[in-house]
Amino acid sequence: MDAADAPNPYRNPWADLPLEVRWELALDEGFKQLVQSGSHTALPALAHSVHVEVTGLAAAQRLFYRFSVAGFTSPTGQTRTLPRPQDELTSLRLAFASCQRYHAGHFGAYRAMLADQPDLVLFLGDYIYESGGRLGEFRGPVSAAATALNDYRELYALAHSDPALQAMHAACPWLVTWDDHEVFNDYAGGPLQGEGRFGSTGRRRSAYQAWYEHMPVSPRTLIGGLQGLLSGPAALQVYQRVAVGRLAMIHLLDTRQYRDDAVRCGIGGLFKPEDCEEANNPGRSLLGSAQEAWLQQGLQQQSPAHAATRQRWNLIAQPTTVSRRLLPALGERSFSDGWDGYVATRDRLIKSLQDQQVSGPVILGGDIHEHWAAHLHAGPGATQGPIVAPEFCCTSITSRAFGGLTSAEIMALNPHVQFSARQQRGYGLATLSPERLQVQMRVIDDVFKEWPSVSTAAQFEVAASSPRMKRL
Repeated sequence: MDAADAPNPYRNPWADLPLEVRWELALDEGFKQLVQSGSHTALPALAHSVHVEVTGLAAAQRLFYRFSVAGFTSPTGQTRTLPRPQDELTSLRLAFASCQRYHAGHFGAYRAMLADQPDLVLFLGDYIYESGGRLGEFRGPVSAAATALNDYRELYALAHSDPALQAMHAACPWLVTWDDHEVFNDYAGGPLQGEGRFGSTGRRRSAYQAWYEHMPVSPRTLIGGLQGLLSGPAALQVYQRVAVGRLAMIHLLDTRQYRDDAVRCGIGGLFKPEDCEEANNPGRSLLGSAQEAWLQQGLQQQSPAHAATRQRWNLIAQPTTVSRRLLPALGERSFSDGWDGYVATRDRLIKSLQDQQVSGPVILGGDIHEHWAAHLHAGPGATQGPIVAPEFCCTSITSRAFGGLTSAEIMALNPHVQFSARQQRGYGLATLSPERLQVQMRVIDDVFKEWPSVSTAAQFEVAASSPRMKRL
């Protein structure tokens, strides 16, 4: 029997029944050298999704996995366990991506990414777009915006129908966070948000549940267990810290769930920084007090006082641009939805990186549908003070650039920006060694091709001894 013939839980008589799913881990693709196996009950309440956290595995080990249910066997995927935090590594290659609107084009960028053979994929938000499909878009059905659980589930099913995305998921492990479109455009989580202009708490819970069901995340992501997800307040533990040997520490952030609401300055989410005192209010946070404290604690462990155990590189992976971003729209304005609308949070991060003398800090982001390489300065201005960290944001997998602005216009207003490419789709590719970090801004020639050509729009190098980037 073939996986293509496997039962679809939305269109078969078993839709409301729990199903026993067997999983297998092996050292070889033929599953002759079985490492572990077991079974898991897939519940209809969770769209028959399966989240298994396997323990007792050897470090830095390549493994093959598959699932079977009711006589049907899935395609084989491969993954790799992490090295131990104290293990020395000579290299790590990771891809980072965001913003894959299914209706806007093929996910052909993942075919190019697959050929680059990354060890790990960082997905930085907007895995789906809740707005559904519009008339005249390139592919996919026309549909209304998602508001209920099955609406969100269908958008994930649509994304997962893309063979290029399937292949990339099956090739290596992923670390994922979310942004706004997994729930609603520009939504602010916050402890008291959810009712009102960003829809009901029921809508938010549905979006969170569908994300958990369809993302490769641990069961520990569930705060309060299954009942907490199904009936409690909408909450998931998304932010996490992952050590990749002594080479890299990845601090993966959640900039949506705990943020205060956007500033009320300006027009249509755009504001003049000099006219908006609210954006500088130290009481406002993009990350929430608990996550900020967690991040500060993690960065403290990467100071010279912990030289014997700290990692060489510290990758702060989050959905968007941390550095200042002015747009030539309505008279040099910033987006209230990003870090520019939460200046105190950015200042506290910069201060922590400086005060703790964090080793090899690098900011990774996405969201802006544009390749962007910039220096994050200590301030107060965008180019004032010493360089604290380089920042690399990847363009989108498919989503179009915002407006008709050119890269030259963007860079003219933002002198800390070393590179901008607005009209090309693609992803970022970072290669780390103990001595240096190299980042390639990878672009495809045509988002409407299933098998596009790929090239490198720009390439940068950062030495471990200095946060200043050099274009190669």
